[in-house]
Amino acid sequence: SHPELLDWLAVDFVEHGFDVKRLVAQIVTSRVYRQSARVRDDLRERDPDNRWLAYFPRERLSAEAIRDQALYVSGLLVESVGGPSVRPYQPEGLWQEVAMPASNTRAYQRGEGAELWRRSLYTYWKRAAPPPTLLALDAPTRESCTVKRTTTNTPLQALALWNDEQFVEAARGLAQRTLAEAADDAVRLESMFRRCTGASPTVRQASALADALADFRARYADAPQDAAALLSVGMLPKLQGASDAELAAWTMVANALLNLDATITRG
Repeated sequence: SHPELLDWLAVDFVEHGFDVKRLVAQIVTSRVYRQSARVRDDLRERDPDNRWLAYFPRERLSAEAIRDQALYVSGLLVESVGGPSVRPYQPEGLWQEVAMPASNTRAYQRGEGAELWRRSLYTYWKRAAPPPTLLALDAPTRESCTVKRTTTNTPLQALALWNDEQFVEAARGLAQRTLAEAADDAVRLESMFRRCTGASPTVRQASALADALADFRARYADAPQDAAALLSVGMLPKLQGASDAELAAWTMVANALLNLDATITRG
């Protein structure tokens, strides 16, 4: 639909030494890419497929991007390049269910330390038993070539994002990072919201977050054993100086923000 634009981008790409990072930055900082995802009424019928790029096409992030984003905003993502595949969190026993008795991948040996927080690109992939959370978020099994992924919206996805060990730990990491950076609740909530969504909360959203934080504080103050159980998820060391109830309350707020449509959707 825009051959002249593609020609111009191609020539510009060559003239700047085939600099891929520059090309990507040029695209994502363009006015077209940064425009609203709201569909314009005057173009709804004239351009139903948005071939004119009159609005940004909303799309849920890929499975790997959702995981990496949660690790990034929590401050846990290991961004080093290269190296062997790693084995992050996964429910126990999955490989044994499908492995042959003599298979050298019969048992899943989970990684330690930084291996748990490397980008999804480096996750060890067994085609007979792919990472279940990524699979729930529409990652293909890799048993055959996939030209284009499907994008679904299922209750199982929300269940995984709420409860998967990787995401619960990421929520605690985001909570700890936020608590260490500011002392005022309003500043903390706005910072956490911006990290997840890229935008500041509205007055209504800020009020809802403050109410949720108050409810979680009361809930965990009355149930310290539940706070301790929540904070035991994952291998991330616990922030020193914060009570279990306080850290658990902020972890739940962070968990909610990591599950927002605005967080897992590009648009």
